[in-house]
Amino acid sequence: MGVYRCLMVAGTLLLMAAGSADAGGDNAASEDRLRLDQQAYGLLRYEWGQYAHLNDITMLRGDVTCDGQEDRVLGWLDRDSPEGLFYRVMLATDAVGKDEAFSVLGNMAAMSVSLPADRKGAVHMEAGEPLFCSRGELPEVTITLESYTKAEAVALTGLGDACGTTIRLDDGLCDSIRLFWLRRPLGRPVDGERFVLHRN
Repeated sequence: MGVYRCLMVAGTLLLMAAGSADAGGDNAASEDRLRLDQQAYGLLRYEWGQYAHLNDITMLRGDVTCDGQEDRVLGWLDRDSPEGLFYRVMLATDAVGKDEAFSVLGNMAAMSVSLPADRKGAVHMEAGEPLFCSRGELPEVTITLESYTKAEAVALTGLGDACGTTIRLDDGLCDSIRLFWLRRPLGRPVDGERFVLHRN
């Protein structure tokens, strides 16, 4: 287990966040949900440009930040980076301010995670090894959301501010990876770590 954000600094993997859940209801709720989906895709294109191919992206909806609002989690395998192979996770949420996010669109802010998926990517991020295993050339990563009680989240992360809804990543070979959102940044208020990476 370690605390990570979105960059790589002195061997520390830096991360950030996103979420999923089901909403029901009337046309206004459906339109609002579609608007938030579009904002999330807009943030994705702003962050990753041509490398974010929408047909290869999985989007989940849920309250990953434990603020009572539905967030968006987008995940995809980035095969186009010259630095190596990465699995990218982007959180689109209104749980952070403009000064903490990478980009903002409407009332949603983007926070991103890049996880090395091959040896070249691991070397680029100063990681000891890739975080995913593959049967062939590429890992087959699935992204889902899981729910834990507050006590379970604390037991897994060692941190009392970890949200119980977590982003789970599986490749079917290596141990599952979970990203827990910290409701209060660990460290400095604006640019402290927001995600804890846990691995079975």
